[in-house]
Amino acid sequence: MELLKKIKDREPEYDSANEELITKFTVVQGGRAGTAGESASWEQGKHFSTKYEIYMYAALLGLKNDYRVALKPSTDKSKFIAIKSWQPSDLAEYVIMGVIAKSEIDFNELENKDDKEVEKEILGMKKLMEEYANGGFDKIRAKLESSPTFFDNNDNCFIDLLEEK
Repeated sequence: MELLKKIKDREPEYDSANEELITKFTVVQGGRAGTAGESASWEQGKHFSTKYEIYMYAALLGLKNDYRVALKPSTDKSKFIAIKSWQPSDLAEYVIMGVIAKSEIDFNELENKDDKEVEKEILGMKKLMEEYANGGFDKIRAKLESSPTFFDNNDNCFIDLLEEK
């Protein structure tokens, strides 16, 4: 599907203020090198191997809680790699589906729009993904502040956080 390809070509942004939070739970930037990357995560006590993995998690957390926080235009932003490079790709597509479900796009109308209007809709979906991810990061930060030991010595902490109301 051409629309999905166009969405996956995007590089979502995040508030640079989240960098410290991302680094706390993620192996220093870089791709996963098979079992070596997984063992590095384990040895360092990190929950995510790559930055985009925690971003996908934050987006899912924001989507599950229907909680979004807009990035202000004046915010210092950083970019992730294009969505098409995120792994596992099934999970990346699940995040995209969640964002599409929360968007107000009328797919019947979308077929009749010109390229410029379609591009505007895609940018709107990217922004929506960024807002849900930013909301997820806000929830992680709030949990860290309210319960500093929640993430310590708990392999299931991020699953537990997803299950909280």
